[in-house]
Amino acid sequence: ASPPPATATAVASAPARAMPRLIADASPRYPLPALNRKIEGSVEISFTILPDGRTGAARLVSSEPAGVFDDAALAAVARLRFEPSGQSHAARRTLNFKLPSR
Repeated sequence: ASPPPATATAVASAPARAMPRLIADASPRYPLPALNRKIEGSVEISFTILPDGRTGAARLVSSEPAGVFDDAALAAVARLRFEPSGQSHAARRTLNFKLPSR
């Protein structure tokens, strides 16, 4: 069985222009070592929404616990797709990794 998806919470800072609409969300994959050790956490990532709707320049802002979920969160942000707006937008997202409740 594949690991459950983690939940993601988008936090958009409100610039003067409207943020592009998210058209393809991507749940991060729960890292198996963290799942096996019953570790939960969160990762905050800042990134740029490119004019064509892809994401770029993803950068780790913070993670708790450090290093456990970073790769999964960065990979998920790379798979996000937004409505093309013809402009770049700065964005930030917090991805929360919670174990499934039994």
